[in-house]
Amino acid sequence: MRQRKEQQMPTKQTEMEQTNKHYGSRLREITAVLRKHNITRGVTPEKLRQILEDLGPTYIKLGQIMSLHSDILPKSYCDELMRLCSEVAPMPFSEVLSVIEGEFGCPWNEIFSEIQEKPLGSASIAQVHKAVLLSGKSVVVKVQRKGIYEVMSRDIALLRKVVRLMPPVSIKEMVDLDLVLDELWAVTQEEMDFLKEADNLEEFAGNNADVAFVATPVLYREYTTRRVLVMEYIDGYAVDDKEKLQE
Repeated sequence: MRQRKEQQMPTKQTEMEQTNKHYGSRLREITAVLRKHNITRGVTPEKLRQILEDLGPTYIKLGQIMSLHSDILPKSYCDELMRLCSEVAPMPFSEVLSVIEGEFGCPWNEIFSEIQEKPLGSASIAQVHKAVLLSGKSVVVKVQRKGIYEVMSRDIALLRKVVRLMPPVSIKEMVDLDLVLDELWAVTQEEMDFLKEADNLEEFAGNNADVAFVATPVLYREYTTRRVLVMEYIDGYAVDDKEKLQE
C-alpha cells in the first residue's frame, strides 16, 4: 500500500511539465485572441479594449490602470479603457447564483426574494446586481467572478516569465516591471477579499458618523463573505453623468 502511494505522488519534473503545459496552453489562447483582432492591421482604442476583455481579468485590470495614464496614452485610448471599470462583459447569471449559493451554503431564494439578472455594473473582479432581501429591503449584491483567483494567479505568473525573457534594452530600463506586477498582485488580492472591503466600509462610516453631508450605505455583514458583499441600495446618478447632475 505504501509503495502504491509513493508511485502516485507527482515528481518535481512532472509538476514542472504540467506547469509548462499550462503556460503553453495560455500562450496559445493569447495568440488566438491577438489573431482574432488582426493586430497587424493596427490597434484602435476600441480594439485595444476588446483585446484586453478577451484576454481576461488580469489584462482588464491592467487596462484599468492604463486608463489613468493620459501621460502615456492618447486621451481617446484612456477614455475607451475607462469602460473596463464598469462595462466588462458580465459572467452568466447562472454563475452568479452558483457563487452566491456556494458562499451561503443554501439556495439563493432563502436569502433574497429577487435578484435582477441584468447587472448594474460589471468589472474585472466582480459584478453588482440589484436585489431584494426577504425582509423587503432593497440591496446591491457584489459577486466575485468564479475562479478569478486561480485565473489571475496564473496570468501574473506567466507575465513574470515573460518579463524575465525580455531583452535588457527594452521598457525594463524605464520601468521596474517586477515591482509593477508585485503591486498589481498585492492590490488585486486585497480587492478579492470582500471582508476587507466590508471592514473599510464600516471604518469609513464610523469616521464620518458626525458629518451631516456624508452618508454611508448600510452593510449587511451577516450576508457578506470573502466573495459576496451585500449592502443597502442607494439610487442616484453616475459621477460622470454631467447632464443628469446639472439637471
